[in-house]
Amino acid sequence: MNAGPSAMREHAIGCYRHVIAPIDPGHAHHRALAPAAELARLANARLTVVAVEEPHRDARRALIDAVDSITDIAVEIRVLPLRGGTSQDLCGYADRTPGSLLCMSSSAAGTMREAVLHPVSSEVLCRVRRPIALVGARHRSSGRWSEIVAFVDGSAASVPEARMATDLAVSFGLPLTFLRVLPESRSAGPDDVTEDADLRRYAADALLAGHQVTWDVLHDRSPSRGIVTWLAHRPSVLAVLGAHGHPGRSHLREPSVVVRVTRRISGCVLVVPADVPPCVR
Repeated sequence: MNAGPSAMREHAIGCYRHVIAPIDPGHAHHRALAPAAELARLANARLTVVAVEEPHRDARRALIDAVDSITDIAVEIRVLPLRGGTSQDLCGYADRTPGSLLCMSSSAAGTMREAVLHPVSSEVLCRVRRPIALVGARHRSSGRWSEIVAFVDGSAASVPEARMATDLAVSFGLPLTFLRVLPESRSAGPDDVTEDADLRRYAADALLAGHQVTWDVLHDRSPSRGIVTWLAHRPSVLAVLGAHGHPGRSHLREPSVVVRVTRRISGCVLVVPADVPPCVR
């Protein structure tokens, strides 16, 4: 018997039941806080806002002030003692928290190059083998997500990405789309049939669940540019990207695709490592 939406919802919630939102208590604006709260609402998950202790700063007071506007869900506040460095302490906390995913800002301070993440975000991406929602400096969406869109590339990295996107879409009751960016071609041919079959393969689980799912091919010589162009006027889309190897160092299908997309769009990007197990316990 095919698994229905309710069964998949239980699986997704049971898998990721804790959202961790690391924030910098020294900053006045916390872009990742609203998406983190939305993830927790939709997944019926716990939300913990966490910061690493800093000398001469009341981190707990800063966290309390930051979450003051979140009144519809319970928020746990956690201040970690500074031991091995900010990124190391955050990674350690995530590793000790079963069934968790992270939601954090990706922005580098100052006039850093476009392909560079904040050092803490980059190190967390390298070390934590679980989904991480990245929120860039141009993030503007304050409402709810309207659609889950997974950008696949036909590699093994796209398998856990497709699984995660399907679980989220069915759990959240949102439409699901699979897209692939390919170089421009002059005319249709056998390759188009093959690509359609590959995309349909990613959509198989959602189709079996009777969920609303579509798929299509985008044409652009640059994967990151193709993704950014498609997302340009869709801030309410939650984009899901798979990552090869260590995404903090070499991102996705070409170097820094995850970073370039995150820094250029006004929405949120959920990065799913290629080696993430079906359920992180």
